[in-house]
Amino acid sequence: MIDYLLASLVVISIVLAGANYLAYRLFERPRHALMWAVAFSLTALQYLINLVREELPSAQFYWQSANMVSFALVLFALWGHRERLNLHTDWRYLLACYTVLSLLSAVFIHLYPLDSVRTALAPGFTFLAMTHIAMVLLRSTREPRLAQWVAAVIHLLFGLTQGLSAAIALNLDSDSREAMTQLYNTVNFGLMPTLFIALGISVIFLLATDLASRLSTMALVDSLTQLNNRRGYLLATESLWARCRRNNKPLSLMIADIDYFKRINDRYGHSIGDRALQHFARILRESVRVEDALGRIGGEEFAVTFGEKNSAEVEAIATRFRAALAREPLCYGSVELELRASFGIAEWQDKDDLASLLKRADIALYEAKAAGRDAVMVSGDRSLVGMASNG
Repeated sequence: MIDYLLASLVVISIVLAGANYLAYRLFERPRHALMWAVAFSLTALQYLINLVREELPSAQFYWQSANMVSFALVLFALWGHRERLNLHTDWRYLLACYTVLSLLSAVFIHLYPLDSVRTALAPGFTFLAMTHIAMVLLRSTREPRLAQWVAAVIHLLFGLTQGLSAAIALNLDSDSREAMTQLYNTVNFGLMPTLFIALGISVIFLLATDLASRLSTMALVDSLTQLNNRRGYLLATESLWARCRRNNKPLSLMIADIDYFKRINDRYGHSIGDRALQHFARILRESVRVEDALGRIGGEEFAVTFGEKNSAEVEAIATRFRAALAREPLCYGSVELELRASFGIAEWQDKDDLASLLKRADIALYEAKAAGRDAVMVSGDRSLVGMASNG
């Protein structure tokens, strides 16, 4: 019966390792998925060692091999979780930890044989590692939180079960050795397999929810500038719009368009054109507030929705942004390029919906370009801000 269970766990571990490796290959190669694939591969090896222990050269060889594989798989699992949460982990510390644990195992197997300590080393270390993983998952603010909480609870339960196993193992040299051995086997072959499978599923769940979150972000974010794309911008604007209407606060919308952008692409090439867009986006992001809705809504066209700002205040922001563009030309290699832009601004009125507000800002932008570019035009106001430029 135990052999059947061990064989099943070998297969399950291989399947989990394969799933994590596929996630690594298919989903832009996240390092934590590869680390988890290694951890589950080592788990399969550990269960295989238990399955064939009678065929191994000696009991000492079995215990040293099983412990060293166990230390390695736990360290890879821990490293994977820290990598996923962007927590710095020095591999040299992990290697030092592995070396010390392996030496301790060798000491209590070969030099000072103690069944209790050699048996407790691996589950005791697993208890500490799983508790650490649970704590970092619970403390992390990374989304989705629910997936992390579920994984944290499962890792903690698995760790507590390993801790119980270690505590039982430390009593194997007592007078009640037979009872302790039976209890140890009950924990290891009764509780542990179920929790191990749950742990594996929780890791796959983390990978799946991470992918879903990434796909959702990709659907709303412009990959070149890392600003919202048109869809993301409109969603952010709708939220801001609803809040301003609810609180009876002003709201204004600004559209900015890089002047003569086609000439930049034609003269310097599309790689410089892309850098120009990134440069423009960076300065624009630095010129507005975090709570403002900002996005790239077209090729060289950007939009910002300002909550609780009237058109005069946004006009002043556009003027400051033009000054920042003049102060910070795009420098790349031998190229030094001063970007200029035209701006159209519209303030929300009672008759407006989002489409009409966008249209009025777009008309103001068209008027700024028709007047010579490098200027700011407010909807309903025929006066231009800034010197028009033909460059």
